[in-house]
Amino acid sequence: MELSKTKKLLLDLRRATQRLEEALEAEPTQLHQDATIQRFEFTFELAWKLMRVMILDKGIEVFGPKNVIRRAAQVELINDPETWIEFLKARNLTTHVYDQPVAEEIYNQAKKFPEVVRELIERAEKEIE
Repeated sequence: MELSKTKKLLLDLRRATQRLEEALEAEPTQLHQDATIQRFEFTFELAWKLMRVMILDKGIEVFGPKNVIRRAAQVELINDPETWIEFLKARNLTTHVYDQPVAEEIYNQAKKFPEVVRELIERAEKEIE
């Protein structure tokens, strides 16, 4: 049986979150910091895409991650859209990981992300089932 797009995104997001948490548990060497930032990046991508699909399933058109985040708060998939906007800003900086202060800022944001994304996962699971 083929999984729906929503269920597949949710499953992928669960796995990505676990991988991000694994990276965060490692000693913060430069290599692990870089790996953590990359895992943060793809976990964030999956999170906003899951929100987007779930909002579209409600018949609401959304475009772009910032709009998706705002709508996700309106339909109660997430609590605090401003926190998610901060994660979006960090995600948008990931192309600048060669700049050590920027990399450290993203890494620090990544540390906070699993807790927030787990709330999304829980709400998505309840809504899907």
